[in-house]
Amino acid sequence: MVLGSFEKVRGKVLLGKFIVIFLISFSFGYLIDRVIASVNGEPILESDIKMAELYYGIKDREEILKRLIEVNLIYQFLRNQGVDIPDNKVDEIVEEIARMNNKTVEELAKELRKYSLTLKDFKEFLKKDLIATSGLREYLMRKVSVSEVELELAKLKSGKIKVKKEVELLIIPKEKGEELLGLIGKSDLNLKKLSETLNGDYHILTVEKGDLMKELDEQVWKAKKGELIFAEDKDHIYVAKVLRTITEVEGVDEEELRRKILAKKFKKEYNELLKKLVKNSVITVVEQ
Repeated sequence: MVLGSFEKVRGKVLLGKFIVIFLISFSFGYLIDRVIASVNGEPILESDIKMAELYYGIKDREEILKRLIEVNLIYQFLRNQGVDIPDNKVDEIVEEIARMNNKTVEELAKELRKYSLTLKDFKEFLKKDLIATSGLREYLMRKVSVSEVELELAKLKSGKIKVKKEVELLIIPKEKGEELLGLIGKSDLNLKKLSETLNGDYHILTVEKGDLMKELDEQVWKAKKGELIFAEDKDHIYVAKVLRTITEVEGVDEEELRRKILAKKFKKEYNELLKKLVKNSVITVVEQ
C-alpha cells in the first residue's frame, strides 16, 4: 500500500462531510489532537501517531501512518465479522506490559502523560492493534492449512533425500534348495510360513542400497513391490520380497517447515484481503 495513492486534502480534514478537530486536555497542558487521516470516516489522530511511535518503535512518520491505516482497515473488517476482545482481557495485557517494564499500571500511566497520552488512549490503541493482529491470525488460520502432500513435497525440496526398501527376507540352508523348489509351486509363497517349514531365518528389514550381499542387493533395488527375489552364496539360499519403498528426508524440522508454509499462506491471504479492503474503502490522508 503506497501512501501516495491515497487522496490528499490540503488545509482541512475531510471526514465524510465534517471537519473534526479534537481538543484534549492532559495534566501536562493542552494538545490539539489533529486528525491526520481517516479510514471509512473513522479518524487517525495525532495521538495515534505518537502512540504508534512508542508502541511499534518506529520513527518514520510515513511508515507509522501506513501501519495505522492497515491496522484500521483490518480492525474495521474484523469488527464487522463480530471479532472482539473483552476489556478485562485488554486490562490484563496492560498489566503484563507494565510488569515487563518493571512498572505498575499507575507508573505506566504517568509515563504516558509525559507524551500527552492517557492510559485510556493506550487501552483503545492496544485493543484495536490486538484485534488487527491476533484476531486476524485466528480468522485467517481458519482459512489456511497445510496438507500432508504439501508437507511431503516441501520436505523433498528442502532436505537430503534417502531412499530405503522394506523387505521380507528368508534365509535357508543350501541343502534345503530342492525342498524350497517343491514348495514354491504349491503355494503363494508365504515367507514366514516357509521359514517354519524349512527351519530357516525370517526377517523384515529396512535396508539402504549396499546393506545386503551384492547379488541380492542388486536385485532388491531393481525389483518392484511384491516381486520375489532369489540369490545364493556358498552356504545359503536367500528369498526376498519387496514390501515397500520408503523415502526419507534428512535435515528437515517438520514442524518448522509446517510453520513456514503456513506463514507463506498467511501472508498471501493477508495481502489479498488488504488489497480488497483498500479497493473498497475511503481512505483520506491530510497533508501536514
